[in-house]
Amino acid sequence: MQYQCSICKLHYASKELAEACHRWCSKHDSCNLGITKNSLEAKERRGKR
Repeated sequence: MQYQCSICKLHYASKELAEACHRWCSKHDSCNLGITKNSLEAKERRGKR
């Protein structure tokens, strides 16, 4: 199952990470590299290198 941040639209394997991303995006109007590196998009991109 995938979970998505409704603000930046990144996908995560866990609900907790998606919620952490959403909280950060809401509060700071930006993305947090420490969170987004766990997104499914980032993992997919790392696999293509």
